Amino acid sequence: MTEKFVREKLPASIRAHIELLERMRQDFVANVSHELRTPLTVIRGYVELLKDQPEFQTSRYAPMFTHMLEHTLRMGHLIDDLLLLSHLESHEQEVEVGEVVDVPALLFRVVDDAKNISGDNEHHITLTADSNLKLIGIKEELKSLFSNLIINAVKYTPKQGSVFIHWEVVDGQPVFFVKDTGIGIAKKHLPRITERFYRVDKARSRESGGTGLGLAIVKHVVLRHEAELRIESKLHEGSTFTCLFPMSRLANGAKS
Repeated sequence: MTEKFVREKLPASIRAHIELLERMRQDFVANVSHELRTPLTVIRGYVELLKDQPEFQTSRYAPMFTHMLEHTLRMGHLIDDLLLLSHLESHEQEVEVGEVVDVPALLFRVVDDAKNISGDNEHHITLTADSNLKLIGIKEELKSLFSNLIINAVKYTPKQGSVFIHWEVVDGQPVFFVKDTGIGIAKKHLPRITERFYRVDKARSRESGGTGLGLAIVKHVVLRHEAELRIESKLHEGSTFTCLFPMSRLANGAKS
């Protein structure tokens, strides 16, 4: 039973009150996040400037500046995710008019980023993509969806583990999935992991630099593109995140 279905069964006055509260929350988050962005950019600039000064690079202050910069960058990512999520939540209707998105090209760029993040962990990241398979949608939203799922797979997979990424037509339907050999997710957490700020392992999430909003963003992008998100995972055995898009989202001539 979906949240939308439950809400439609409520009396009109209660629905209106809930919608008003949600708009107030969305406006508050968006406004606060926007106002924080400018001062945070200024702070980051000064920290970077001080960190690069020769007199500080060999002093006892060097680790402090590095630590401050790491947290400033993390706060920047959090603000960006909050603004994106606020936008997605305030535009919940499906994307009716979009652009032709070259998904394979987008995935190759995201995979390059994932390999850079992997670094010395030497993950085995493989991408299999149908070069003719393109979607009608919002490019930046789809990029965020793919990036969140792929980067998460890398961050939660131990050193030299494997991440498999596929983009293809399965049983007549465009399908994107990411499968990893990572730490996995206990069954009790699966119903809630797309909630904003829900963390399976709070300490590990913070160490990885996550904002706790990635899967909430994924959920909303999936809904706006009329797709379905499926999650399969076993603790210590890895996870698979699958996005099934409708055939109506295929660009003309995309199907091979």
